Amino acid sequence: MAAICFDMYGTLCDTSSVTGTLGRELDASAALVAEVDATWRRRQLEYSFQLSLMDEYRTFWEVTADALDYALARYGLDPDQETRERALSAYEDLTPYPGATDALSALREAGHTVAVLSNGNPEMLETLAENAGLASHLDEIISADAVETFKPAPAVYENAANELGEPLEECWLVTSNAWDAAGAGSAGMRTGWVNRNRDPHERIGPAATATARDLPGIVPEIR
Repeated sequence: MAAICFDMYGTLCDTSSVTGTLGRELDASAALVAEVDATWRRRQLEYSFQLSLMDEYRTFWEVTADALDYALARYGLDPDQETRERALSAYEDLTPYPGATDALSALREAGHTVAVLSNGNPEMLETLAENAGLASHLDEIISADAVETFKPAPAVYENAANELGEPLEECWLVTSNAWDAAGAGSAGMRTGWVNRNRDPHERIGPAATATARDLPGIVPEIR
């Protein structure tokens, strides 16, 4: 029975749910909060790609903190340290997408091993999984931290297969990030793309093995 890995950020949990915390802590307009949120997430990913290409490493928590600091500076915001820390902690309490627990449970009940495979370092993933109510629906949490680089580096996906004790080609990655599906597919995994925004297919990397609009929809495509 195939092992199914799920991306955490943007797939199981909504990264934009930080806007509630940002709005309270920064006392800013909804429009400004939306800009800070988008810049924070974009820089978080860009910094992870940059570090991988530079063959350097910082934990994803450090990357997330650096990206927040950039976003705050970009919009001329200078909160005190306590406010910044509360804003940063929003990444430990993201809202799960509708159907997330149902999808995980359905696949486990069908006999699959279900895991998270994420750039997040173990501590932040474990905390988020508990806070989001996902932990009891997972068999394992696998972090890119083990190989000290980030997706879409092949080593991240290869390590996941090793941790799960399965051949790479027998493992799936379910993700809403098209670049992540391309990376996993290129490494040899089967992939499920949760294409919530009806985006076109990527031009780099193999096409996803299965595609659906939401998490519940991807379950029958895998099962």
